[in-house]
Amino acid sequence: MHSIKLLIIEDEYAIINILRLYLEKEGYTVFSSLNAADGLRLMEEVKPDIVLLDIHLPDKNGFELAYKYREISDGILIFLTGERTKDSIIQGFEIGCDDYITKPFDLPELMARIKANLRRSSITSSKVLHAGDLSINFLDKSVHKNGEKIELFTKERMLLFLLAEHANQVISAEQLYDSIWGIDSDAELKTVLVHLSTLRKKIEDDPRKPKYIQTVRGFGYKFSTPHSIKTKSRQHEWNTFR
Repeated sequence: MHSIKLLIIEDEYAIINILRLYLEKEGYTVFSSLNAADGLRLMEEVKPDIVLLDIHLPDKNGFELAYKYREISDGILIFLTGERTKDSIIQGFEIGCDDYITKPFDLPELMARIKANLRRSSITSSKVLHAGDLSINFLDKSVHKNGEKIELFTKERMLLFLLAEHANQVISAEQLYDSIWGIDSDAELKTVLVHLSTLRKKIEDDPRKPKYIQTVRGFGYKFSTPHSIKTKSRQHEWNTFR
């Protein structure tokens, strides 16, 4: 495995040490910080591929740091925190985190979630989809509207690309959730609706009357284009999301 840069921002030194030993054994290059100030500096200097972020830091709320990370990177952001309230979990996903893990946590489970997020974020394709004034590049994961780049949070981007890759095919909210957040995620199903709403605000001319991400009542959602990118059998489509 090529060396992946991972940054831990956590105010408990013992947790950092345990994570560092485990992650370095798995082949990751690990950086760490005990506070938000040093964490932000490392984010900007190191440009980590993955950030494990606590919410309760001595000098700043972790949510503020998460916003900063999302301004400079589409890397994998995982909250690793003792904060268990639903409001905090929802806020984490609205900011654009890829996963939300509460303490105490199991190290093998944490590794499994990190690897699952890496697999989801590394899917590449050579296709470029042009739909109306949108251009969706499956190779570099960029999205443009009328020639101008649209900045998307990671989950928004993953939702758009999953729907676009299966253009004109209906995908249920449950399938979107399982494919992007994973069946073992602590997030609630409604986080799919929250992210679809923010995504529509960024790509649609009128989010109240979307022409790209359409709701098929009682069934799910589809990315609507004049012509589908590809055709799949129903059995293949089902297997893709199992």
